[in-house]
Amino acid sequence: MRPITLSLILLATAAPAAAQSVRLDAQRAADMAVDASHLSQAAADRVRATESAVEAADAARLPVLTAAAGVAQVNNIPEFSAPVNGPDQPPTVIFPNITTWYQADLSVTQPLYTGGGITAGRDVARMDNDQASWAAARTALDLRFSARGYYWKAIAAAAAVEVAMAQQRRADRLLEDTRALRDAGMAVDADVYAGQARVAASQVDIIRAQTEKERTLAELRSLLALSPETEIVLADAGTDAVPPLPQALTELQAQALAGRPELKIADARIGGLGARARAVDAARMPSVALSGQWLLARPNQRFLPLEDVWNDSWRVGVAASWQLFDGNRTRAEAATVRAEQEAVRADRGELERQVKLQVETARLELEAAIDAIEAADASRRSAAAWEESSKERYAAGLASISEMLDAQADLTAAEVAQVRARVAAWLAAVTLERAVGK
Repeated sequence: MRPITLSLILLATAAPAAAQSVRLDAQRAADMAVDASHLSQAAADRVRATESAVEAADAARLPVLTAAAGVAQVNNIPEFSAPVNGPDQPPTVIFPNITTWYQADLSVTQPLYTGGGITAGRDVARMDNDQASWAAARTALDLRFSARGYYWKAIAAAAAVEVAMAQQRRADRLLEDTRALRDAGMAVDADVYAGQARVAASQVDIIRAQTEKERTLAELRSLLALSPETEIVLADAGTDAVPPLPQALTELQAQALAGRPELKIADARIGGLGARARAVDAARMPSVALSGQWLLARPNQRFLPLEDVWNDSWRVGVAASWQLFDGNRTRAEAATVRAEQEAVRADRGELERQVKLQVETARLELEAAIDAIEAADASRRSAAAWEESSKERYAAGLASISEMLDAQADLTAAEVAQVRARVAAWLAAVTLERAVGK
């Protein structure tokens, strides 16, 4: 018993783990794509960077406190003394030979007026943060659009496999019927060969459809950061659902103009350039700052005569500066920034036009795709009826093999068109959502 038990344990250990299965719908695929993408992480990092820049810009209003300490060893020098107490008194050493100097101090600086430079700098930082935040939203929007697109393409590829397999089953039945008719003297060998050719062609179609399905699923797994062994279960496989009709064009365009991240990025950039122009202009204004210092030194040079003892001192003051002339360099820099701001504003106007056109085009494509579904369903019903009628006529010896093959080919084409029509409608719906900014 022991050898058998040991063998079972070894086989169980060596057996590969069961493949992981993930059930996906379009929404979950979109969420997973955002969570798994390196682009999302990079966008989030950029947002955090701009948030730190906002904190740094806000800190420019606050006082700066600096602590410093040092010790220095200097060479010997002749002492300087003077008879300051009278001719009969010993001279007083005014500058002694002190070779080790110590110093510690605290300094504080508080800006009082900068001509609006600090406020402009804070506005620049906030506009940069807004731009990074909307760029992150655009990245998420693009990832969701890609994931939904791959999802519906995978639905189409899986449906194409089912259609190809159904085509093979019909070809197999036709070949069996043809052989039976030949044995009964109602068909010839050429009819059997034609049936065999259709079976072989259907097998090739299955291989192609399977390859396309695996390729599409591989792209979807890569986008969602799933391992190649992960089995993806498509929740909408075989669905007959149709996307709803779109809203009115004016409503969709209004939503797009209010929510598209690209427009928000342009707005943030326009505002940021305006703030940068104000920051440049601030360099032409006077600046005023309050400063103070507390000094503890040995010796302290503010105490005469110098002594090798610790003494502290302090000072408080206000400093003002004003750049009176710089050859109009600052004015030119501000004009450059404002010209760029006007250029971005013009670019935004063009972008707004493109957004409205994208919404209109996507809406038209969705309406056309929904209308095509009804036509594709009707075509499939007609092709199925013709295939059934041809099968009955062929079994009764009233139809040729070529008619039967044509009927099967038309049915297969109608089934493929039916699948593509539904998937095209869902892809058009996804495209419209991206155009609106959802």
